Amino acid sequence: MAKLIRNDRSTLPADLSMVEGNVLVIKVVGLGFNKKHLVLKSGSPELLSVHADRPDDRKLEQSVKLTVVAKALRQERVVEVTAYVNDGRTSVVDAGTPRIRIKILPYLHLPAQDSELGILTRMLILETAGPEHPNYAGAAEARQSMQWMIRLLRNRLEAGPHHFSNKPSEAANLAVTSMTDVVKIPGQVEAFPRYPNLPDKKVALIKRTLDLANDATQGRFPAYRELLENAISVAGSPPIADPCPTKLYGWKTQGAPSPGRNFKYFRSLGGQDFYTLTPEFRADVLKIK
Repeated sequence: MAKLIRNDRSTLPADLSMVEGNVLVIKVVGLGFNKKHLVLKSGSPELLSVHADRPDDRKLEQSVKLTVVAKALRQERVVEVTAYVNDGRTSVVDAGTPRIRIKILPYLHLPAQDSELGILTRMLILETAGPEHPNYAGAAEARQSMQWMIRLLRNRLEAGPHHFSNKPSEAANLAVTSMTDVVKIPGQVEAFPRYPNLPDKKVALIKRTLDLANDATQGRFPAYRELLENAISVAGSPPIADPCPTKLYGWKTQGAPSPGRNFKYFRSLGGQDFYTLTPEFRADVLKIK
């Protein structure tokens, strides 16, 4: 019987997740009944390879590398890794060493950059307080905040997004027929008027989110995976019912100054302050009672 641990000496759980392309090095502490290292074998070597790194039976520990070799997965697969006692002639399962059950997940790609799904997904990644942000309040609230943003942008599209631009006369002459058009109008979403050309800092944040969402070997993986999955899902779904009786029309980072005198604070959610419009602006400008 042997013990399976991570490189940092923490216990290796019986159920793991890995993503296409991931490599995880673990340690096997202990020998088989024949005083030799156990041999770990993959139940599906075409999906997951298992390789012992310079095994030496004179040492109690051995390092074993688990590598996802599957390519272009379309759905998750499950592979079991089993420990065997091997004396060179026969190989039997070591019943005392726990099996490892590994869920192999497809690599999560960003939608095409030039698609509406692509621009909205990237916008949600950048505008949502992520797992390491001080205002992060969990995956459920982050997803709801994303849904409010999409609802709000739809409201602006229907009301005339030039009303919310920092260059209203210029924006009024633009043909705005889609959510992509709304996001790219000056004054709508920071840094997006020149999309797909985004500032280096924002490009780096998108890349970091993508990398962490696809690296199941580190502890932040589950939260970032869910964040990216939610961004893609919300960006591609119809807008939800408006949570505000007078409709949402603006948001700012929580605690930041109001977007302007025509806005009225509604509620904070997911690290953002959301706004509706003042009765006067709704009545006099948008002609909404």
